[in-house]
Amino acid sequence: MAIKYDSRKVKEGDTFVAIPGLKQDGAEFIPQALANGAKVIVAEKEVKIPAGVEFRKVSSARRALAELSAEYYGNPSRKLKLIGVTGTKGKTTVTYLIQSILNKAGYKAGLIGTITSAMTTPESADLQAELARLVKEGYTHCVLEVSSHALAQDRVHACHFEVAIFTNLTHDHLDYHKTMDDYLVAKQKLFTMLDGESMAIVNVDDPASRSIIGVVPGEVIGYGLVEAQHELRSTKHNEFDTVVSAVDIREREMTVKINPTEIRTPLIGIHNAYNIAAAFQCGLTLGIRSVIIKEGIEAVKVIPGRQEEIEMGQPFRVIVDFAHSPDSLQKLLETYKPLAKGKLILVFGCPGDRDRAKRPIMGEIAVRLADYTIITTDDPYSEDPAVIIKEIEQGFFREESRKSKVESRKQETLISRKEAIEKALSIAQKGDIVLIVGRGHEKFQDFNGRKVEFDDREVVKNLLKTRKF
Repeated sequence: MAIKYDSRKVKEGDTFVAIPGLKQDGAEFIPQALANGAKVIVAEKEVKIPAGVEFRKVSSARRALAELSAEYYGNPSRKLKLIGVTGTKGKTTVTYLIQSILNKAGYKAGLIGTITSAMTTPESADLQAELARLVKEGYTHCVLEVSSHALAQDRVHACHFEVAIFTNLTHDHLDYHKTMDDYLVAKQKLFTMLDGESMAIVNVDDPASRSIIGVVPGEVIGYGLVEAQHELRSTKHNEFDTVVSAVDIREREMTVKINPTEIRTPLIGIHNAYNIAAAFQCGLTLGIRSVIIKEGIEAVKVIPGRQEEIEMGQPFRVIVDFAHSPDSLQKLLETYKPLAKGKLILVFGCPGDRDRAKRPIMGEIAVRLADYTIITTDDPYSEDPAVIIKEIEQGFFREESRKSKVESRKQETLISRKEAIEKALSIAQKGDIVLIVGRGHEKFQDFNGRKVEFDDREVVKNLLKTRKF
């Protein structure tokens, strides 16, 4: 008897959990589940079912799905060390770094997240199945990206976390959470799940860190830049443990000094210094020696779609990145602007059916920091790409833009993302840096449900290989 939440996948004898969705209620599909042979129906409201079928009414179908799935698969999160990473930015990079550290230490570590899964954090039944697979195959650890959506929807309910990490909280996902307070509450949920045996690792330089620390029932260890050490003085947690005391960013690599280990990495930028510090602290928390942690971090040369450089012999640099929030876009531009010997050229757009408030904010950031901006289509979903672009353009004309005299900078719009990338590459000259932003590792664009194959990295490679330099 398996646990299913998709009525189409129900087989004879299965339990069907009718979870309420944003657009459709799973209860609508109970007849199909019954027709496919479901013998147990779990739902939040009473429904008529035929004789011979068990019905269970629950207060939360999502929590029931998580609990039933965990039980069905033998509570796999308690059979390995599960490390959860949450925050607006940095989740993917931190999880990759931690996995590499664990592997260097001789452990067999799995990874579940944005790049490996259809959703950043899978639905609870799928997550428990994946954790069970890891246990069966001899994995000792799993590093999991935990999204705010997953927390709000109880996808990680019934999971036991050895370590939970908070990276940061900035403007994003307000189409779903509505307010930053609601967004914060979702993030806090991971830390309320910890027990006396678990450890919380928190970026204390982030303004939301106090709110995160306030809900942790047990021990907290912080990380951050050296000047933030005073922020950790509290009876709630330990003295400052992981300190980034120096960061030297060069054209293609960065040196980060931590406690007092010196790490050399191609993952450049202050934001990556924080990511490295989070991973470093996690390694220490798990009892791994600093020398092994250093080896693990330095072994990571590239993370798919995260500041991924495309080199095809061209005299300018091309970097593809996933940045899709105001803060992540700003950090990316601020990282590469000092490194550009010529112009900083930006190609980006915003997805449809998502947080509209961030569009003009990102437009203002782009025009303020890039030398040439081409606004284009991301994943429009059900929206008109031209309308999305217009809303991004509103940021060009904000008062702060006029005051900083950025109107003299150049920008244009090209709805076709391929044409936008092609234009950026055609105007790039020696010493320029081209940033193609927003989609990173993604391989398809979504036009109102129609999936169109489109990988920024492959498009760049195909365009560059036809040119002679």
